[in-house]
Amino acid sequence: MDVLQIKRLTNYLEFFQNDRSVFFTESKGWRIESPEVSQFRKELYDTEFLLVFDWVQWITENDEFKNVNNNVKDKIRNADLETLRKLMTSYIRGDRFNEGLFIDVILKGHVTDILLRLQELINE
Repeated sequence: MDVLQIKRLTNYLEFFQNDRSVFFTESKGWRIESPEVSQFRKELYDTEFLLVFDWVQWITENDEFKNVNNNVKDKIRNADLETLRKLMTSYIRGDRFNEGLFIDVILKGHVTDILLRLQELINE
C-alpha cells in the first residue's frame, strides 16, 4: 500500500463524518447501500486495501472486534496498518454472511475511526 492508495480511501472521510450523509435506503425491509458507500467498497478493492487471509480466525482471536457494539475506538486509534486492513477486510467479508454488517459498522463509526487512523498514519 502506498500513500496515494490510502489517500483515495481517506478522501471519503468527509462523507462518513457528515451527519447528513445517507449511507443506505430501505426497500422491502432490506438495506441498500448508497452509491457513495458502494463506491467506497469498490475503492477498498481497487486500492488492494483488503487482504486475503483467514479473517474468521483473526476475528475470533481478536474478540473485541467481533461484536460491532463494542467500543473499539481506542483500539483503532492505536492500530497499525495491517490491523486496520484486517479489520476492514473482516467487516467486508463478514457482510457476505451477515448482510447489513458493513452498514452497521459505518453507523457505529468504526469505518470513520479506521479512516481517521489511516490519515494519521500517512501524516506521520
